[in-house]
Amino acid sequence: EGKLHRVNDQGVKRFAKGYFAFAGGGKSSRTKQLIVALKENPGLAGGSPWEVPWGEAVGEYSFRTLSAISTAYGEKGPPQGKLMNHGFTAEMAQQYPDLDMLEQCTVVDQVNLDVI
Repeated sequence: EGKLHRVNDQGVKRFAKGYFAFAGGGKSSRTKQLIVALKENPGLAGGSPWEVPWGEAVGEYSFRTLSAISTAYGEKGPPQGKLMNHGFTAEMAQQYPDLDMLEQCTVVDQVNLDVI
């Protein structure tokens, strides 16, 4: 655990821009909330063996989309507990009108990369 786990043997950082991972608060706590690195962020998690990116943004359009995501609320967005228990409610939509959310995610394999 710790900072040594944030870079692998080839020098690849655990949370480079565009990497996706499940959010959580400790071992075995990752379920359906995810995080995405909007910029190069080697300090973002990755210090524990279970904090592993499972996907990454691919292609110019994906990175253009990441650059457009609002960070206006920072860590002061909707409470995670409320989101987990109630989903994104109409009340939250009024309170956080600039909040961006993921509506679709497509798995792309090596065979289809040249189609994008």
